[in-house]
Amino acid sequence: MKLDRKIEKGTLLIVIIGFVSLFGDFTYEGARSIIPQYFATLGGSALLLGIVLGVSEFAGYAIRLVSGRFADKHRNYWQIMFVGYAINLFAVPLLALAGNYIIAAILIFLERFGRGIRVPPRDYVISNAASKGKVGRAFAIEEGLDQTGAIIGPLSMALILFYRMTYQTAFSFLLIPAIIAIIVLFLAYRYYGKEKLARKKNVPMKPMSSGRFMLYSIAIAVSAAGVYQAAFVLYGANDSGITAYVIPLIFLVAMAGEGFFGFIFGLLYDRIGRNLVYAGLALSIFIPIFLAGGGLLLFAAAALFYGAVIGVQDTVMRAVVGTMISPEKRGSAFGIFNAFYGFGFLVSGIAVGYLFYSIGSIIEYVIVMQVIAFILLVLSFRKTGNRSG
Repeated sequence: MKLDRKIEKGTLLIVIIGFVSLFGDFTYEGARSIIPQYFATLGGSALLLGIVLGVSEFAGYAIRLVSGRFADKHRNYWQIMFVGYAINLFAVPLLALAGNYIIAAILIFLERFGRGIRVPPRDYVISNAASKGKVGRAFAIEEGLDQTGAIIGPLSMALILFYRMTYQTAFSFLLIPAIIAIIVLFLAYRYYGKEKLARKKNVPMKPMSSGRFMLYSIAIAVSAAGVYQAAFVLYGANDSGITAYVIPLIFLVAMAGEGFFGFIFGLLYDRIGRNLVYAGLALSIFIPIFLAGGGLLLFAAAALFYGAVIGVQDTVMRAVVGTMISPEKRGSAFGIFNAFYGFGFLVSGIAVGYLFYSIGSIIEYVIVMQVIAFILLVLSFRKTGNRSG
């Protein structure tokens, strides 16, 4: 009976953290659905956008290495989450005050940087609260709520633009869900944060060695470097003359795909294991292929496949770390993994931005990167088994 109550309490904590993610994603995914076209109106080019996004993503992922190790050392997971969420969320409404693309770039950087700070301790709390053998389910629950907010955000932006309000009004509106997210996080801390987050005694059945973990992280970085990001899909849609309020709806398709596939793959991970990672590599290839044709439906299809790729990355790839690394090293492992992952997005942003107007070259580039990633993953998984443990 005591065990059942513990599991129930852990699940409730996961759900509450999921609602923090819901309002958080409402805020910054809503912003990301209009940032590319807003950036263009401020005079920023596709290459410059790629550099800004790439540097921001890399910084956001690299800082996870620091915050993950710091959290493991001092065990102040909740405090780090509060700092990260505050920077992450309140940088968004400040975009309403950006008078040029330089200020916008700084705020985009701060948003990603703040997100990077709070992700490792949040992931630790989720994986720690999960019952044995159900880490994939825990991340699937959080991802499902997370992506609910990621759908509501772009939809609200589309409605604001539909009624011919400005981008500045749209960014200002996002202050509301940002405040709600902080309030829900405070409630989670009030009821659960004062309890000691004990390290679980169970060790993964077939833990991944440090060498193979590093190889796995490099493989994921290479795969991320071969992802055609949603921002470029939106920038291309804007270039193609698609109506302003329709473009956030394209991003909404990406977020719906991320939520659906992330939830499904998260559940499947507990049954099938880490071979599901390969699905993300295959799906990545289709994103630029759809864009070779042009047109609203193909932009939406590319966005859907992008969402599926990120859904795999946000559940399966994280769950591999959560189940194959011993608990006392898990916060640091999430930090290392995310630093490599972010570097991949930095390369992707610069490469795709540079090749933006040559879709054939982009397709070739993506295929090469995913093939290399596949080879590296096979090597990293060798002799350590497939099951999630």
